[in-house]
Amino acid sequence: SIDPPTLLQAVTLLEMLKNEGIPVLAIEGNHDRPHYQDVISWMDFLADRGYLIALRPSFQNGKAVLKEWDGFSGAYVDLRPRRDSKGVVRVYGTPYYGAATKQVIHMLQDALAEMDHGHVDYVIMMLHAGPDDILPRYFATVPQSVLAPLRQFVHYLAMGHIHKPYEREGWIFNPGSPETCSIEEAAWPERGFYLVEVDTAALSIHRARRIQNPRRPFVQVRIKVDDFREVQRFYESIPAKLADQTQYLHSPQPVIEVVLEGVWPFAAERVDIERVRSIVEQHVEPLMVRVTNRTVARGTFETGEASSYEELVQRVFQGFFEQDVRYRSQAAQWAHLAIEIKRMVLEESSPQSIVEHLQRQMEGQQLDIPDL
Repeated sequence: SIDPPTLLQAVTLLEMLKNEGIPVLAIEGNHDRPHYQDVISWMDFLADRGYLIALRPSFQNGKAVLKEWDGFSGAYVDLRPRRDSKGVVRVYGTPYYGAATKQVIHMLQDALAEMDHGHVDYVIMMLHAGPDDILPRYFATVPQSVLAPLRQFVHYLAMGHIHKPYEREGWIFNPGSPETCSIEEAAWPERGFYLVEVDTAALSIHRARRIQNPRRPFVQVRIKVDDFREVQRFYESIPAKLADQTQYLHSPQPVIEVVLEGVWPFAAERVDIERVRSIVEQHVEPLMVRVTNRTVARGTFETGEASSYEELVQRVFQGFFEQDVRYRSQAAQWAHLAIEIKRMVLEESSPQSIVEHLQRQMEGQQLDIPDL
């Protein structure tokens, strides 16, 4: 669902299209559906007021029923292009069905096989779903093999749900989300919308051109914390990091995410996240700032299920040495040597023998002794 200011903005813009006689066709996505206690969605409201045509199939006796839009409901609408009043473009709409998407597509295939397309020149289907190989572990996606049978009925499959843009086989198109909904989507700047030209007499029946629309910039600033020996040095480094990432921004008030990565050389609790946010706000004047802490506390490491005791001990010691930039390049060798010294101490070896062993190993492995 959406909030009242967003709905008001939608009405204002849709009013302009309505006044020009330009139809707006839409389907519900997973964020557009009504709350469980509501009867209609905000999209139903806009359709009831004539601002758009909200398409969806109906179901009877386990089958999809594709009825023409009657002004209130329907699964498809026939449009007659202004340039060719004799031509007919049919647009079907299928909203979000979640875990039932695969089953619904099979029902649509059977229903389309029974439809009369004899007078239809071009068929579009809007489908709020996506292939399962675009983004890993994404909910409500289906294999490409499930979509393929629709091609015998549909010229242009307009996909949704997944915010990353993609095209498939010249008939499946998703322009991506026109606005950035999460910082991860900033990695897909080519998102936008399609301008599609259709010529049923041409060898290639359509030409789809993706157009990137302007949007608020989202900037992710990554900071490796390993090299800062003092917390004040860390704070002082932030403005320069910001300048590198934001110097070419022309739009005001970007959304900034500061990602902290690595291992703190000092106690992590000494870092004031609110101060980090304040520094960003002073230098960039963003719309909002998010600080994501992906750092690892000293002595923390990930274990595998099959790790032996010796491997765990090695990783613990190695983790300690990796936290210090002076030892990091030879952390594995230092860890191995530390384990040997520990063993000799437990075996009650003489101090002299321990020192001699330490000297031999350091010379043999060419271990560098950092300045303390």
